Amino acid sequence: MSVASASGSASAGGGAPSGGGAASGGGAGGGGAAGVGALGGLGGSLEDKDCDLLCPVCFELIDEAYVTRCGHSFCYACISKAVELHRRCPKCGAALASREHIFPNFLLNELVARRRVRARAAAPAPRGPSVRALVAAEARRLPLADVDAMLELLTRRKRLLEAECAAAHHRLLYEFLAQLHRLRAQQLQQLAREAALVRGDMEHVAGVLRDLKAGAAGLARLPDPGPDAAPPGPDAPAGDAVRALRQELADLADSVGDAAAHTEGGSLVGSEEESFAGGGAGAGDALAARWRRLHAHFDDFVQCYFAHRADELYFPGSSSATPAPPTFTPAEPCALLGAPPAPPPAPSAPPPASSAAANDENHVPLGPTERTPAAHGGDQRAPDELTGDPGPSLGPTPGPTPAPDGSPGPDLGPGSTRSASRGRGLDAFREDLLAFTRYRALRPLATLSYCSDAINYSTIVSTIEFDKDEEFFAIAGVTKRIKVFEYESVVRDCVDVHYPCAEMQCSHKISCVSWNAYHKNVLASSDYEGTVSVWDAGTGQRSRAMHEHDKRCWSVHFNRADVRLLASGSDDARVKLWALNAERSVATLEARFNVCCVRFNPRSSCHLAFGSADHCVHYYDLRAPRQPLAVFRDHRKAVSYVKFLDARTLVSASTDSALKLWRVESPRCVRSFTGHANEKNFVGLATDGRYVACGSENNALYVYYSGLSRPLLAYRFDAVRGFLERERRDEEPSEFVSAVCWRRAHDTHVLLAANSQGTIKVLELV
Repeated sequence: MSVASASGSASAGGGAPSGGGAASGGGAGGGGAAGVGALGGLGGSLEDKDCDLLCPVCFELIDEAYVTRCGHSFCYACISKAVELHRRCPKCGAALASREHIFPNFLLNELVARRRVRARAAAPAPRGPSVRALVAAEARRLPLADVDAMLELLTRRKRLLEAECAAAHHRLLYEFLAQLHRLRAQQLQQLAREAALVRGDMEHVAGVLRDLKAGAAGLARLPDPGPDAAPPGPDAPAGDAVRALRQELADLADSVGDAAAHTEGGSLVGSEEESFAGGGAGAGDALAARWRRLHAHFDDFVQCYFAHRADELYFPGSSSATPAPPTFTPAEPCALLGAPPAPPPAPSAPPPASSAAANDENHVPLGPTERTPAAHGGDQRAPDELTGDPGPSLGPTPGPTPAPDGSPGPDLGPGSTRSASRGRGLDAFREDLLAFTRYRALRPLATLSYCSDAINYSTIVSTIEFDKDEEFFAIAGVTKRIKVFEYESVVRDCVDVHYPCAEMQCSHKISCVSWNAYHKNVLASSDYEGTVSVWDAGTGQRSRAMHEHDKRCWSVHFNRADVRLLASGSDDARVKLWALNAERSVATLEARFNVCCVRFNPRSSCHLAFGSADHCVHYYDLRAPRQPLAVFRDHRKAVSYVKFLDARTLVSASTDSALKLWRVESPRCVRSFTGHANEKNFVGLATDGRYVACGSENNALYVYYSGLSRPLLAYRFDAVRGFLERERRDEEPSEFVSAVCWRRAHDTHVLLAANSQGTIKVLELV
């Protein structure tokens, strides 16, 4: 069978205009009787006209299909007439000596019969005479009484039909309004629950502030020296110190009292400016600045608040059984108010659920587990911070605080009872609130350059890493050099020209470095030729070179639990595991796509995560390497970095301009961080356990807090060019931040960032 075109049929019939026409007429007569409508019941579209079921001679549905030796099918009447008159095929002109050269086409006959049945079913049913015509025919014979009766009957019928139609329309409207009412009632109930929860938390916080106010008033009273004590002279330094201390305690008490006064009746009084104007100029300005940062991200904080309070909101009464999220130990309020801290209260037996959660905190999960509803609220909280200063806290502590004169002071403890009853979600949100509003800017401490050579303009820094004691840091990149600097000397010196204390020369461009967590001078590196090298930073010599990767090696990382173990990921879609005491790799993980980054779990020797070009993060247990424990899918492009915040939480970066936060026990993305630009380059990723820093392709550094999705701080590098680089400004792409690293120190939050110009900045969060 073939598709008959109009031109082909015309040329076929051109050899026999008269006979072919007669044959067509006969064929059309048979086919037209069986067919329905024009073209045998087919539509008028070009697709229907080119249908294989049409006879190329008569353009009707084939009636009694016959096929020639050349493979063309026709109606039997049409092909018989053509064979008798012309002895050739009407379609292609092939010779046909007699009717013995044509054969029945049973399959096509069956297809044509099915098509006719469908055409008959689709044809409209014949209509009888219209009502108007029937009435017009009978109207002349109807008397007046019959006409009146008929009019009355038709009028009633019309009203019934109109009422039925109106009832259907109003029924539809009623169903819509009922559905809208149900939705709004559900939303109203949800808003009422949320408002009741917020109101209860406001009353709880107001009670804590009242307790703090009472405690501050007691702590501000110094013991009276007594009538027998001689008054100190005006020039006595002790008298000045006592007066200064009294004034300081009075100011602190007034500040706490003003904060509590604004919550009388459970609501803030006055405007925002009035609420933050009291309590001294310095304290008021600091609190007002925090409120402005909070107000700029108010919607994000609303989502964060209800995520923390999800247990109390959706499962009331279950907060007591919910494991408490690990937070920093709050500072004693009496110490913050200037008085000596109270002795710790006697330990009490924790509830079994909380103790089980605490014992399980350092456990490395083996894979995704089913979560109970009570754990969803904790799943939304910010991850645990491994190191860092929690900052000042005004949370109440249990137990009475002794007054300076030895008598029992005011009790600051009822707040702890309220906190236990309200659950731990409010405390976790308070920690997020303080952590997000604690810092206001990034302050540069020092600047150094990766390469001072004016001729070599390829100065992109690929990686920055601190050693195990946070004393030295190594930088490496496309200049094929690893430079080690001492942090204190870099920060202490007033000049921008700093010389490394160690330098190692490589043969190829370096993509990543990693320090050993036990041996201070042991450093590993990966390069663009797929070589994994182990260096002695003390001597500057390479101790080992491993060449098992076939393509560029992007990442290398030392295991912190087993310091002999090393992992590397490459463009050859393999993750290699190395041991310092083995000559060759000890294991290989086969991936389907390029491996861009690899990272060990900081609490485990056998759990590893890597990101690849398949837009996924793969989490493996090296004891069972055939299948991953979890695959995290939510990125839209290749995953360029993976970092662990703690044993249960990791963050990934991708060239889709987004960071993703994950829990190892759940494949669901906990949070997405957006605000930076990253579409094609490796821009760096680092975390200190609570804050996440990454670079951007607009030559800026962005810092996120792990509890919120929007950036916390940003710092933009200056575009500084040498005299030879100004000529290449138009032909080179724009600069970008290429490497980031945190310094995990307890006293300060410091990070290092480098850009594609080779400029390294030491920045402090203030």
